[in-house]
Amino acid sequence: MAQLFRSSNRLIPLLFILFNSVFPGTSGKITGTVRSSDTGIPLMGVNVVLANTSLGAVTDSSGIFTLLNISPGKYTINASMIGYADFTLEDLVVRIDQTSIVEIVLTQKSIEMGQITVNATKPVVVHDISNSQINISSDEITTLPFDEISEVLGLQAGIEGLSVRGGGSRESLFQVDGLSYNDERSHVPYMSIPLGIIKEVQIQTGGFNAEYGNIRSGVINIILDEGDKKNYHGGLTFRHSPPAQKHFGNSLFSDDSYFLRPYLDDDVAWSGTENGNWDAYTRNQYPSFEGWNAVSDATINDDDPSNDLTPQAAQQIFKWQHRRHGVIKHPDENLDFFLSGPVPLISSRLGSLRFVMSYRHENEAFIFPLSFDDFSDRSMLVKLTSDLSLKTKLNLSFQSGMTESVSPYNWKTTPTGSYLRSTYEVANILNSSSGNSILFMPGYFSPTRIKRQVLGIKADHMFSEKEFLELVVQVQTNDYNTYQTNLRDTTKINDILPGYDDFFVDEAPFGYWGYGETGIDGMNIGGWMNIGRDSSKISTTSLKLDYTNQYRINHQLKTGVGATLNDYSIRSSANNPGMSTWNRSMNYNVSPYRVYAYGQDKIEYKGFIANIGLRTDVSSGNTDVYDLGPYDDLFKQGAGHDIESSSETNSSEPIYAVSPRLGISHPITDRSKLFFNYGHFYSEPSSSYRFRLQRESNGLVTHIGDPNMVYEKTIAYETGFSANPYGDYLLNLSLFYKDITSQPGWVYYQNMNGTIQVNRIENNNYEDIRGIELTIKKNMGRFITGMMNYTYLVQSSGYFGLLSQFQDPNMQRDYESLNRYQSKPRPRPFFRSVINFRTPQDFGPKIFNNAIMGDWISSFIFNYKAGAFETYNPQGLPGISDNVQWKDTYSTDARIKKSLRLKNVKIDLILDIKNVFNNKFLSYAGFSNYYDYIDYLESLRFPWEEGKEKGSDRVGDFRDLSTTYASYDPEDWENPTDPEKEILKTKAYIDMPNIKAISFLDPRDIYFGITVHF
Repeated sequence: MAQLFRSSNRLIPLLFILFNSVFPGTSGKITGTVRSSDTGIPLMGVNVVLANTSLGAVTDSSGIFTLLNISPGKYTINASMIGYADFTLEDLVVRIDQTSIVEIVLTQKSIEMGQITVNATKPVVVHDISNSQINISSDEITTLPFDEISEVLGLQAGIEGLSVRGGGSRESLFQVDGLSYNDERSHVPYMSIPLGIIKEVQIQTGGFNAEYGNIRSGVINIILDEGDKKNYHGGLTFRHSPPAQKHFGNSLFSDDSYFLRPYLDDDVAWSGTENGNWDAYTRNQYPSFEGWNAVSDATINDDDPSNDLTPQAAQQIFKWQHRRHGVIKHPDENLDFFLSGPVPLISSRLGSLRFVMSYRHENEAFIFPLSFDDFSDRSMLVKLTSDLSLKTKLNLSFQSGMTESVSPYNWKTTPTGSYLRSTYEVANILNSSSGNSILFMPGYFSPTRIKRQVLGIKADHMFSEKEFLELVVQVQTNDYNTYQTNLRDTTKINDILPGYDDFFVDEAPFGYWGYGETGIDGMNIGGWMNIGRDSSKISTTSLKLDYTNQYRINHQLKTGVGATLNDYSIRSSANNPGMSTWNRSMNYNVSPYRVYAYGQDKIEYKGFIANIGLRTDVSSGNTDVYDLGPYDDLFKQGAGHDIESSSETNSSEPIYAVSPRLGISHPITDRSKLFFNYGHFYSEPSSSYRFRLQRESNGLVTHIGDPNMVYEKTIAYETGFSANPYGDYLLNLSLFYKDITSQPGWVYYQNMNGTIQVNRIENNNYEDIRGIELTIKKNMGRFITGMMNYTYLVQSSGYFGLLSQFQDPNMQRDYESLNRYQSKPRPRPFFRSVINFRTPQDFGPKIFNNAIMGDWISSFIFNYKAGAFETYNPQGLPGISDNVQWKDTYSTDARIKKSLRLKNVKIDLILDIKNVFNNKFLSYAGFSNYYDYIDYLESLRFPWEEGKEKGSDRVGDFRDLSTTYASYDPEDWENPTDPEKEILKTKAYIDMPNIKAISFLDPRDIYFGITVHF
């Protein structure tokens, strides 16, 4: 690792810390008591063994035993003692970081007595959890209409997508078998994990133990299967949705679309949209066009006889330049395959060496094609496990993945690794002045490939049943390639105009052409395209060493060490050879590191359970910091390229943080508990904030980061109540508050004459998040299971200081006269429910040993969210903010599954339906520009308006496109006529978005699937 330590005085605190830390846990424990059935006295010397493992213990004088470092799953415990009947406890569930408590009663053995077997009962309320979390087994995942792990996260209250309790996706840790899958460039996780090899998913939304660091919002722990020692198992899941439109209405490429109708509709195409054939409303719905007659006249009347065109020929050229027909051709589908078992030939000689191998491929067609037609991701994972001895286990895992998509960056900011995926993200890029080019020019946005690799080695050594050591070494790389598409063939060989023997055109707008060129209608077909470039590489090495000790029965102590070392090789730019003055670049090599230390104690008594810990973090940019004034001349055009050689520098300074953590669970009864947690949580700002040095081609510096930025900080509080009020039902209620400070924000600096216009980073943003979460679950039941959760979340944010600094005192005075911004707290509650209906395996008559009506599962997921607030203030009245609200949204997804069993093979036939009821909600993507959106708002009738304008509309109300537009202008608004009432009833008065094709997204989508397990 280059430049790991820039000065020897930093080595001392590092070495100190490396002997005092712990890494996130991935295992659970079992503790219990063994008693005599006759006397109730605890039995000493009972042998307790965890079946099919090397783990076991002997009860002490109090009859107590403890087993540590157990992977999540279902287990069987065997207990035996001379003079007593052997005892077996089956189906005991072990969860991540939880204690499974068992009570074993041995019966004195008579001659005719055999082994006693009982099934473990799963507690509905888990007493040793002092925060909000959910543990999801593989069986639960397979019943739901999910095809990737990110969708599973929504089962926990407070989570939307990758946002946990209002936090950003980079604020959460995503780890697999103890290995972090967060990309250290942005800290956003890579989540391509095959669902078929997952044993358990644990999701925490607060109250993390001291072992978790560099996170502030959530923890997602995933434990993978490690393969059977004797038998082979495998599985395949395939889901397929046929190619179909991803929006309601007509195609974006139809002749009557926003981008084509003015040029193809005979009513206006020849003499222009102002010829009177369209009414005023229709004219306002489309781009203005002078007509092909006028275009033809211009070619005839110029000084170049070689380009003379008839109106029909001009239109034909337009059709050629808009020939891209973006019908979705590829299906949405995903394939998961896995195989596991003993490694052939060598397994027995290498500690029962076993393997898990998986492959995953997913493909999602974009709503319209870009430089790629689809988003795709492919990944392969191999995991090897060996029991080197009865006390030592070794895991080796390797995953390699490739993501293909499109970079949304094209000018002001060079690529930072993000890419497009969702239907809304892609649709929303059209509402700009370049929408025409984006739609018809395949290379407008740059294609992106990201290659990711994660290699991990984990070794466990048990000193005894009460203490173990764990060592983890991880190497992760992320290679970015945002690149230029194939060059345009500028050879004019295409004969598109019959009768024009000497008129040929090239393949434009296809292919890359970096020089300015416009189409016959004025559409940009060259130069301003395919600008983003990125060949950055991020390498990360992590070391973790942990020691766990069960001290007596009441204390589980953890301590250990950890360090993360990064190599950033950033090569990011915006390239335009035709307008080089606008080119920008961001190139740097840095090797930051962080180390951490913590200790914690899990204290367990019958009426009191606590997790107490303290964590220390140290982070360093490990690079030079440029000593530049706020208006330094080196920021100027012509001087910026000399910063590295001309600026004085100082070595970056380490930053420190101490994080106390406390979690308390107080069991009130066997079926209820109160819990509370408090903690300080810190995370490094993303690398783009710390190390960015972005310049234009002329040297003008536009952005400069700060390697000495302090940690982003969250102080979180949570209190809650859990109860099992009836049967198998679980009720969870939690209240939380997050005080967030030191978040990064750019501050703009401009000197007197404007030759310096630089953005500098500061820790100047803050945020307050508070909320209530209510969850009701029924995880057990023969016919019906499910859950409901409700989240009421309120956020407010703002900044300290000023966001602009002008050297000109007059400009600064004008700026400071504006009110500083603080968002008002506007709640946006959301609700989610999951209901599973199932039939028993043996229900109904049988065919080929399969019950026709048995083994059916129907799952329904309902989502609801309150609409967003925004400001609509056409009169510019003071004090008006967030006065209109979008309509609430909701959707229902479903899965219907039938299971068949043929000897050792299980087959699941799957039907997944997204948006079951085909609900339509207005999308902002449909507005062609800001003014189109304002026209829509002006047409609505809000409750706060007066007279004929007063109504009950909310943003998102719409007129059905089958209803003709009609203005509402009554003579007597208090007594409207019948036709005027019809206008109100059908909302015919609403001025709908111009890009009608993408005004409503995500219609009903049906997937057909099959899963085979053997």
